[in-house]
Amino acid sequence: MVNSRHDEDLNKHGLLPCLSKAAKPPLSKRKGCPLKLAGAKLHRKASHVGCARVPGMANKENELTCSGDSRGSYHNDSPPVRAADGSKMAAASSKYTDLNELSKDHEAMSQVLFGRSLRLKVALSLWRRNANELVAYLIRIQDAGVLLDCLPVLTHNLQTESTCLSLGCCVDIMPQVKLMITSKYEEHILVALLWVQAIVRKWWPELSKTDKRLQDSCSEDRNIEVMKQRLKDLWKEGSRLTALPGSTGDLAKALEAYLSQLP
Repeated sequence: MVNSRHDEDLNKHGLLPCLSKAAKPPLSKRKGCPLKLAGAKLHRKASHVGCARVPGMANKENELTCSGDSRGSYHNDSPPVRAADGSKMAAASSKYTDLNELSKDHEAMSQVLFGRSLRLKVALSLWRRNANELVAYLIRIQDAGVLLDCLPVLTHNLQTESTCLSLGCCVDIMPQVKLMITSKYEEHILVALLWVQAIVRKWWPELSKTDKRLQDSCSEDRNIEVMKQRLKDLWKEGSRLTALPGSTGDLAKALEAYLSQLP
């Protein structure tokens, strides 16, 4: 009590300095509140003012927020398919498609070869029975592959003494041989040229005669005239073959030397 009265007296006489608001001690010091707790209260959101706070709730909220962010980040930042993996998948799909196409091609080729094998068996049966029937069969089926297989056999037969092929059969098959002459495959051209060479050698004496056969003459003479004309027509397409290199060009030049003399 004595001290308080003494302070009042000093204050009256202006001896005790007046404490201003700015010089007042902080709230935390005046009330004895810890500094950290005071800072937490100052930074509390307005929406949380007046709400009861359970101890550890802020930590739980932070955990939930972080876990949600991590899930979203994992979902959004999932690595896309790499270009290399995509190209491998595309290549595998393309390879599967190519294999399907290749399988279809093989099936088609097998069918073609199977049909060709059947026709060759028929041709062999006819050849053993009668050569003229074989030629008629080749003309009827119009199969370039079967003709390519059978023509060397017919060429070899023309080169023998006892040929079973008539001039009429050779005349009939000449249009198909002409198609082989104009082929883009050298093997076809060579087979056709060898056939023409065998005909020229077999009937050259008759073909080189200058007198024309009369219309009422025998069938052999008429066939000679028809063969002459067909050989001339054939060589209009085949004269270009002399420019080919190798044995094919040499054979074409030898034939041109003969066919250019046809009357």
